[in-house]
Amino acid sequence: MEAVGIMEFCVSMSSKLPKESSTPPPPMRKNSEVRPAVQPDERRHAIRWASDATIEILAPIQVHATALDVSATGVQLALDGWLSTGTLCDLRITTHTGRVIFKRARVIWARRVGEECVAGLHVVGSIVPPPMPE
Repeated sequence: MEAVGIMEFCVSMSSKLPKESSTPPPPMRKNSEVRPAVQPDERRHAIRWASDATIEILAPIQVHATALDVSATGVQLALDGWLSTGTLCDLRITTHTGRVIFKRARVIWARRVGEECVAGLHVVGSIVPPPMPE
């Protein structure tokens, strides 16, 4: 059952019907669709897009993170843990297509959101992939 079919099934099985005045939820997007993450504003240096990428921070800590949005110059991510402003991080980024990219990025800002850390990182270069474990 594809994602849209599952969504329709879940909605039809809900015990609460939506109010007539409520707006329907947006349709689920396919991974290949690219959509802007936010409205453009003068603070941004590059257009941002929502992302389905998973990120593994390799250094200075080892933790998995989720990309919230990406741009040509950086990534906004959420993780269980903390990254301090100014920290250089080595990242392994796996896109929704399975492509693996290794980048180095500097933490520009970080804030606590609930139990997670949400941080904005500026990509400053690429890194050599670490050796595969034996």
